[in-house]
Amino acid sequence: MDVPADHRRASTSKELVHAALLNARFGETVSIKETIAAVRAVDPELTDTDCQLTQIITFEAVFLGRFVAFDMHEQMRPHGVLLVPAILDKTS
Repeated sequence: MDVPADHRRASTSKELVHAALLNARFGETVSIKETIAAVRAVDPELTDTDCQLTQIITFEAVFLGRFVAFDMHEQMRPHGVLLVPAILDKTS
């Protein structure tokens, strides 16, 4: 998702999601968490819930030929390292 899309024309949440997903190449995996953050950064006044945005992202990503990473509840460290909850950690 390196190429910036033109968000100035987008007005609905579906259009904002579509514009954000155009930054990913065909067949690339897009993050629900990152896409929601990008959409909310463009329009902080957006009234859609994260669940509604997740549904829109899922449909738009499939329509555009992208894969979806459902990562909303993953905890990330500042450098992108996934934190494993203690209940899933079998080493302790």
